[in-house]
Amino acid sequence: MKPLRPFTLLILLSIFSFSLEIEYSYTPKRVYENQVFPITFLSIDKVFGEISFNFPNREPISKRAVIIQSGNKTFYTFYFKTTGEKFEVPYVAVNLNGKIVMLKGISIDVEPLPYRDDFCGVIASGLKIKSRQVSVYDEKTNLVSLLIEAYDANLEDIYIKDAIENSIGNIRRDGSMVEINYYVQLPIEQTKLKFSYFDIIKSSFVEQSISIDIDDGSVAAQTDLNPKDDKFEELKRGITISITIIFAILFIWKRDIFYLMVALLSSILLIILYIPLSNICVKPNSPIYIIPTFNSTIGGYTEHRVTTVELAKRGDYHKIEYKKGIIGWIKDEDICKD
Repeated sequence: MKPLRPFTLLILLSIFSFSLEIEYSYTPKRVYENQVFPITFLSIDKVFGEISFNFPNREPISKRAVIIQSGNKTFYTFYFKTTGEKFEVPYVAVNLNGKIVMLKGISIDVEPLPYRDDFCGVIASGLKIKSRQVSVYDEKTNLVSLLIEAYDANLEDIYIKDAIENSIGNIRRDGSMVEINYYVQLPIEQTKLKFSYFDIIKSSFVEQSISIDIDDGSVAAQTDLNPKDDKFEELKRGITISITIIFAILFIWKRDIFYLMVALLSSILLIILYIPLSNICVKPNSPIYIIPTFNSTIGGYTEHRVTTVELAKRGDYHKIEYKKGIIGWIKDEDICKD
């Protein structure tokens, strides 16, 4: 038997590479309003070359499929979000190396969720609060910063109606997982943040409860901004000075290196405590944001050029007290350059 010529072999490989058997692997029978859900396709044979999927009247959340390989089988998953009473796609065109396979259309019923007063608008197959941070925002409110992770979720729709202010920071998606930074402004007397989301797997609402405990003094907005006039700061300095003096005397008396190390460490701490907060200059007519996010409400504008104390910094935002009792965030671009 004569060996195959290179040209003949190339033709045969091309023919086999164009062979494509693909079908639906998973489509939900029903979904809820604003739900993010997957549709999965299965390629029975191993795919060689570039493959693409076209949905004529729908856009997946990400155009790039989540691909899972299992032997010769390949699974392609796209995530969609419902926008109407019925989710319909007339057909799906699958293109492999120029060869198009047409799959039948999709029709999925969309149902409303039952009403619940504390529902935050999120539908997910699992949600957890990865971290939380609470800080004093002003004399009447606290700022709660949450890092939330969920799966098959519409976290971008989260809204807690009891909050004075809601704001979403970064949204990150990786396949079925989505993560956001979420900020809520609450009355200072509120000790719990409670809300619920709808769990797809459990087919029920799941409650979340977060304690409002102040734990971030570095971001706290204090009415009195001068640390020299802060009684607690003075108490810390007084204790640190006392420790430094006592251990310095003990070192001179005992000649023990341990006492010297403690005296040096307390001296360093003392220096840090006496470092004043830095000042920044803000341009006139600069917007003052309530929360340090791109979609935060603007609480007001600077009337003129002002130099004030920088209370904190988060990303491109700087926390300032513009006037007594008026605290907010300004952007990098609004800082004076001269």
